[in-house]
Amino acid sequence: MKFIEEIKMEYAKVTWPNKEEVKHATIIVAAMSVALSVYLGVFDLIASRLLDMLVSSFGG
Repeated sequence: MKFIEEIKMEYAKVTWPNKEEVKHATIIVAAMSVALSVYLGVFDLIASRLLDMLVSSFGG
């Protein structure tokens, strides 16, 4: 039972974020996810086109 009591004591020390902090962090994560997706999509498109040009220039 000592283990359970220690868990309760540690749980009481946790500082939970408030609703505004969670909302702010969620918006940041979503925005960064979209930005990274767009960046990787554009990079993939450019790399694909360059590779196609390279292959076609060698008669592929």
